[in-house]
Amino acid sequence: MVNIVIRPYNSSSRKEELVCLEFQGSFDSGDATELSGLEVGDLTLEGDSAVLITGHHRLVGKKAKLPKPLAVIHKRQKEADSMEEGTSYEVVTILKEKYLFASRPGLIVQESLRGLTKTGK
Repeated sequence: MVNIVIRPYNSSSRKEELVCLEFQGSFDSGDATELSGLEVGDLTLEGDSAVLITGHHRLVGKKAKLPKPLAVIHKRQKEADSMEEGTSYEVVTILKEKYLFASRPGLIVQESLRGLTKTGK
C-alpha cells in the first residue's frame, strides 16, 4: 500500500488543503534516486471520484472516510535567538478522508491504434 499526501493546485488565499491518496500497489520510478518533487502524473478531483493519468495508464479512485483522522504536522525550526528548549510542531491540517485507488490501472491506447491486431509473420 502506498500513501501519498499532495497539495492541490489552488490560487485562492484561503487556508491550504491537503489530499491523501492511497494506492494498492507500487510505483516504479525508473532510474530516479531522488523522489522528492518527482511528478507522478496528472490528477483530476471531481466530487467523490479521482482520476490519475500516469504515462499510458489511467487509475480511477473513490473518496473514502479514514477510520481515524490523520494529523499532518510540520516540525518548526528553532530560531537562533530562541530560549526555548525541545522540539515544537505545528498542526497543518487534519485529514478525515482519502481517495482510494483499489482497481488495476486501465491502459490508454491511441485512438488510431485501437482495434489493430498483430498481422504478418
